Amino acid sequence: MFIDNDVAGKNAKIDFQSADQLAPKLKLADILVINTVDWDADYMLDAIIDAIEMQTINLDKIIFRTVAGVNDEYPLEKIQIAKKDPVEFIKQQQYAGKLVDESEIPYTIIRPSNIAETTGPDYKLIEEGQSMQDAKDVSAHSVAKVMMQAIQTNDLLNQSIGICG
Repeated sequence: MFIDNDVAGKNAKIDFQSADQLAPKLKLADILVINTVDWDADYMLDAIIDAIEMQTINLDKIIFRTVAGVNDEYPLEKIQIAKKDPVEFIKQQQYAGKLVDESEIPYTIIRPSNIAETTGPDYKLIEEGQSMQDAKDVSAHSVAKVMMQAIQTNDLLNQSIGICG
């Protein structure tokens, strides 16, 4: 199952903050990809984990895209998506990541710097705990490539990986 901003948006037919509505959909999935970086990600992940636990859903793995900065590795003022209230936004993203980490389901958390369409295909993977203070923007293509690697292999399993240009 693939959850992104379009699927989880205002016109969604499923309330992504409702475990009852999510559970039947999650039963069909082996791998859950969560590609939504938005406000209230913590509520959505809470409902997803509740649905998984309620229905004893057996996922092979979860891939969760968040943002660089959730581990204090990237400057808050650089996070373009969180201009309104970066501190609260990061808290929500941190809690969502914590829920994924503590779910006891194999996972990969992907933490890209700002995503720019014009950035070249080169990218660097940054291990958790390493600084991304001087990170450049990364292309959407590069983020998608790393997400596909996480889906198709176990190379990044149980890791939180930063990605930047």
